[in-house]
Amino acid sequence: MSRTGSKLLNYADQTKTAILNIKIYEDFQPTDWLGAILAPTKSCSSDFNEVMKSLISMKIKTSYLVLEKDEKNEPQPIKKHLFHGGTRSGDVVASYHQFGQEFPMEFEFFGLEQGRVFGQGDDDVGAFTLAGQYNLKDDCGDINMNKQYVGKHSIIYRGNISFKGITCVIEGQWAIGDMHDSFFIRLTLSEVYTKEMEKISSPKASRRLGNKVMISYCPCQYDLAQKIAERLTAKAIPVVCPPLRMHEMIKIATEEARVVVPLMSEAYEASNISKYVLSYVDEAGIPIIPVKAQDHYSQSGWLGVICAGAVWTKITNVNDIEKNIENLIRQLQPHIRDSLDEEQRIDTLVDGTLAEGYYVQWGKKFDMRFDMFAMVNGYIAGQGDDIVGGFVINGKYTCLSNKKDFEFQFKKHYIEKHDVQYSGIITQNKFRFFLDGKWVVNDSSDSFHLEILRNQSSGRQSMHIMLSYEWKNQELVKRVANMLKQRNIPTWFDIAGDMKGNINSAMANGVEGAAMVVSFATVAYSKSINCQKEFTYASQLKKNILPILLENDNGLQNTWLGIIITSLNPIHLQDDNQFNSSIDTLALRSNRALQEKKTEESHRSQVITSLIEGRVLGQGNDKTGPFTMAGNYDNEGKISFTK
Repeated sequence: MSRTGSKLLNYADQTKTAILNIKIYEDFQPTDWLGAILAPTKSCSSDFNEVMKSLISMKIKTSYLVLEKDEKNEPQPIKKHLFHGGTRSGDVVASYHQFGQEFPMEFEFFGLEQGRVFGQGDDDVGAFTLAGQYNLKDDCGDINMNKQYVGKHSIIYRGNISFKGITCVIEGQWAIGDMHDSFFIRLTLSEVYTKEMEKISSPKASRRLGNKVMISYCPCQYDLAQKIAERLTAKAIPVVCPPLRMHEMIKIATEEARVVVPLMSEAYEASNISKYVLSYVDEAGIPIIPVKAQDHYSQSGWLGVICAGAVWTKITNVNDIEKNIENLIRQLQPHIRDSLDEEQRIDTLVDGTLAEGYYVQWGKKFDMRFDMFAMVNGYIAGQGDDIVGGFVINGKYTCLSNKKDFEFQFKKHYIEKHDVQYSGIITQNKFRFFLDGKWVVNDSSDSFHLEILRNQSSGRQSMHIMLSYEWKNQELVKRVANMLKQRNIPTWFDIAGDMKGNINSAMANGVEGAAMVVSFATVAYSKSINCQKEFTYASQLKKNILPILLENDNGLQNTWLGIIITSLNPIHLQDDNQFNSSIDTLALRSNRALQEKKTEESHRSQVITSLIEGRVLGQGNDKTGPFTMAGNYDNEGKISFTK
């Protein structure tokens, strides 16, 4: 089964795009979801003239054709169905009730196989296809199906499935909007049912690392994501709702996710973070169980392709959570039921660090920058950009016989574009990993090189004291850093190897992970754009800021820096005689800040302070001056606030 073909055809069916079924083998009868989709479509032989005539009859322009080259079309083994039959053969009897009446459903075919339901038929409304899932334990279980009327609406069917002898009974409720009623299907099997006829193996992510349900959301969905996570937790289902940072989300998906639940909406589809994260999840083969988080919304574009054919649960507000959380749990259960008691051993070589390198093409070197690169439990994950565009990577690494180096391969997926395969050898020294090898796409190939610092996280780091200074004072700041290091105080200091990769990303990581930012204040510092960025960002994040005055503060009085630091209780270090006493004071305040931050982190739940319970709150600065902001937002991404 072609994974790409499956997604493409499901999306074409979902968007009602015309489909032409070209029969390569005349005696091949498609079944399962493929049979359901192709049943009402036009078909022809592989003869070129017949294909052209068929396309013309469908009013398709034949002046140009697009050929997709992907996976090999090799013969697939025929799987044994638990059941396959139809109304005419007498082994399917089905009906639904509405307005106190019973309406028959006639199936051209109906099938059960390895946890999947598929079928095609007619009733008084019109022709329909049927697709869904079922879960069995011993001789009974639950079933969920989507009945799609051709060119019309769809209806959800949910209920129970049970077996006794040669009889299978499926019964439950159908629902569309606020309307619902009962349905009944009886199947006659070709032999007496036994548990051995079909042993359903639980779906597994291609990486067996995670044991949690991960919620994927965009900024305006934070409240909804948290409430879904709370309800799942209350049902004893392990769940993680990661911070709204792309690198953190990809890293958590790599290490912790067994299945991912995206909250589909217009805002989610428009979110760049959501696009990168879910593209990585899809490339990594982690199962996706979507939630439709907006009324009157149908996913399209990149989201439509990734989620094509998936059965979704509607949860747009708190009331929907209470009504539909059990439906979501039923969809999740096959993926998580064997993971609840698993102990996760995390073997991390690279913990989400920045990485840089290049690839060679046409005799030229092209830079590659990774804002996040991780090597965990034999898997590679990452996100970055180069001259072609933004990308995510997914792959594996294994230890070589010398137990020091590794061989690796990963796929580089350009978002909404093509894929490139990378493979080679990982070598290392005390400070870095080096990835060297070949990239391949179609008939093109050449070399590449990557360098990655060891054990330096670009995501949530261990707490540190950040030293912010202007370049002319580097030697003095080095002395301060060495003194703090002797006292076992962790510091973030650019020439110590902390400023890696993209300068703004690295700078932001330094500030975000800081328990306190130490600003070595001078007139030159106040004129430095990068120093102003660090200080202002620290102020916006409400970081503990400690100024150290290296010059007389009279020269700073009329600067932005002088205005801010007057209320910050600075340390004076205008001459060398003050050095030791100033270091003692700095060490005391640093240890206090680290302890306070540690206590705060241990009690803090993950929140986004600017978007809570439908309210927008914030504070900041621009060229006009400091400001506050307040307003409201909704789950569909609409927002209004006063600045």
